[in-house]
Amino acid sequence: MPENSANLSLPFILPAQAQKHVTHNEALQRLDAVVQLVIEEFDATLPPASVEEGQVWALGASPSGLWVDQGGRLALWQSGAWVFVTPGAGWRAARGSDLRVWNGTDWVAPDLPELNNLDGLGVNASYDSVNRLAVSSPASLLTHDGEGHNLKINKAAVAETASLVFQTAWSGRAEMGTAGSDAFAIKVSPNGSDWTTAFEIDPVSARPTLFQGAQLDGPLTGMATTQSATDTTIGRVPVLRQSAGGSGIFGLGAVLAPPELDDLDATTSPSGFYRVSAETFNSANRPASTSDMAHLILTRHDAVSGGRQFFGSSIQSDWWHRLHKDGDWQPWRKLYDSGNILGDVGIDSDNTPTGAIIDRGDNTNGEYIRFADGTQICCQMLSSDAAAKVVWDFPVQFAAVPCVTGMAVVTGDPFVSAPQVVTYGEIATDAVSFAVTQTDTASKVTTPVHHIAIGRWW
Repeated sequence: MPENSANLSLPFILPAQAQKHVTHNEALQRLDAVVQLVIEEFDATLPPASVEEGQVWALGASPSGLWVDQGGRLALWQSGAWVFVTPGAGWRAARGSDLRVWNGTDWVAPDLPELNNLDGLGVNASYDSVNRLAVSSPASLLTHDGEGHNLKINKAAVAETASLVFQTAWSGRAEMGTAGSDAFAIKVSPNGSDWTTAFEIDPVSARPTLFQGAQLDGPLTGMATTQSATDTTIGRVPVLRQSAGGSGIFGLGAVLAPPELDDLDATTSPSGFYRVSAETFNSANRPASTSDMAHLILTRHDAVSGGRQFFGSSIQSDWWHRLHKDGDWQPWRKLYDSGNILGDVGIDSDNTPTGAIIDRGDNTNGEYIRFADGTQICCQMLSSDAAAKVVWDFPVQFAAVPCVTGMAVVTGDPFVSAPQVVTYGEIATDAVSFAVTQTDTASKVTTPVHHIAIGRWW
């Protein structure tokens, strides 16, 4: 009969052995050390300065000190001395979570089971034939191993689906990906069965499409939008903005002051809203503005095809405009609106009409009509006799001698009483009044005569 066991080399109690308890206790100590083997250090080379009963070290190939020549063995501290045990192939030992297996020459990590071509994997959940990877947790983390990280969702053909689906109580509410085509789309559903596409990007042109019912709430930002009040970059989305340089689309809707234009005659400024000082505008061949910070709406093409400028004062109610054609700016002209068609007609020092378009009035000398283009018409009913001159003071003065005509008033049946022609003689006219004497006594008109004077008021 051997003296030690085959696997753990435990000492046997032999027949007629004295002090059998010593052999028995030695076997128990050996069991206590190597069963559920816990190691203080793998590949240890130097005995520790302090040690406790039952501690075990897995020695490296060339240990020193009291461990010399014990390479590859287990060093057990028992009853105040080192006991060395040779491990057998397949023994398992752990140091915390570091689990290793003795392969006959070294302590190595155990072989893991094959993880390729698994039927499925469930992490705190159960997988099935469709969801072969199931994870139940508050969150999932996919991170890089070096630099970046790509999550790939692959489909077999264009008509298939590669997408992410977001659910509520296992019912779909939103989906994003390439579903049924290679166009990237975002869809939503109120019930998991009725789906509406809100957004789609064409895979060839990369052109995005917002479908009917889609709505963006919130500001658009980034280089795809206009960057200033005068940004005319092709392809950018015009957006309202507020900044020190201006606000709005091309300056529209300004909250802060729009960009200042120093040279009204420049042909390089893009279309938009600008501000100009009163001094700058007053020097541009137009009546002075009393505004310290006038505002100009500038719409321009180029010096060849022409352009147009509109000006409005910040404190005055009038608007002005001018054209750019034939390589030069034309004079400023005042604009009219529906509020000043009728009223006082006037002109400025450049003979440019100001005020209303039509001016009409009357006084004791008759009625008058003035037009903004300079035309003036006056009329009056005057009595005549055989001896007295006809003298007519115009209700308003003409700029030059007008054309005057007269027609006798006919009463009664017009088919019986024909209109009587007035023959004038000794005509004395000026821009203020009109005086005549009828020369033909036989045909002198004694009935009232309707006189009309047509001329210009400027």
